[in-house]
Amino acid sequence: MVGTGKRERIAIRRIDNLAARQVTFSKRRRGLFKKAEELSILCDAEVGLVVFSATGKLFHFASSSMKQVIDRYDSHSKTLQKSEPQSSQLQSHMDDGTCARLKEELAETSLKLR
Repeated sequence: MVGTGKRERIAIRRIDNLAARQVTFSKRRRGLFKKAEELSILCDAEVGLVVFSATGKLFHFASSSMKQVIDRYDSHSKTLQKSEPQSSQLQSHMDDGTCARLKEELAETSLKLR
């Protein structure tokens, strides 16, 4: 049998080998940016994406301009804060470590869903 065309699922965890991690980051970053662009085109969505590599290098994509996307986000966030004071109180109780851990879990779960 030549092959079934199915890819083997890999466990989502940190890649220990530095070179392999950098290659994976580069490939997945390109895929992520392609998906962001497709989402903006197909759905007429305003998309802003910011990624920092492990070395601190910045990569970004914006369907219009990053400043415009960030301004819209800030405006929307302020509106939400006014209508949901409990949310801001909850955020003030969470420390940076908790936020970072939750963001990491969200990213890992998002990758698993793809």
